[in-house]
Amino acid sequence: MTSIEIIDDTQHRELCIDFQMARRAFRQEVVPVVISEFHSLMFHYPIVLVKDGDTGEFTCAVLLGINSEANLLDEKDVANDEILPLNIRRLPLVAVAPPDGESRPLIAINMASPGVGQGEYIFKSKSHSFEAAIFSLGELYGGYKETRDYVNKIVELDLVSTLHAQIRHADKPAQILEGLYAIDLNKIAQLVECHEANKNSFLEIARYAYAQHFSLSNMARLAPLVS
Repeated sequence: MTSIEIIDDTQHRELCIDFQMARRAFRQEVVPVVISEFHSLMFHYPIVLVKDGDTGEFTCAVLLGINSEANLLDEKDVANDEILPLNIRRLPLVAVAPPDGESRPLIAINMASPGVGQGEYIFKSKSHSFEAAIFSLGELYGGYKETRDYVNKIVELDLVSTLHAQIRHADKPAQILEGLYAIDLNKIAQLVECHEANKNSFLEIARYAYAQHFSLSNMARLAPLVS
């Protein structure tokens, strides 16, 4: 459920939020990310590409789980911003499209989120958690274009391939994970060998592409989450 209200320091002066509760309640399996997060998240979660069901466009995301019953956040310290995706660090804040003529989004709160009405006063106590959530929301919003350009570049260079992954069980058939895509290292090798112009183009995004590929070692962390 959602109940979105634009933040107002007068209207919400008495509002309390338990930001850690909002984070712990997050149960989505796939979370969109921006490339400025890659080098902190690559040690904790698989960073994959997923395809929008309506547009067919690829987006970057971390895979937190296979179902809503358990996910990789369950083993994390949700107070540690350095290991959490921005889309979780900003909870329960959301961005609302700016009015005509404005470039920055409005900051709002999902009043139906767990943790709202509990915890610390966001204005009266000059909440550090509140300021950190606003910062995370800003970084997320500011990173969309750069991330979209990165995705367009790896698609242009034909570096995307289907990620073949499965969860194996001792007593039942393996569970195939579908709808996931990754960077193909074999295609990178071919690109570097054969096309000087494309090689230079790839070098502009190489540190993100290799971080994304490195992150796939975290796929093994998903197995214990599946009963």
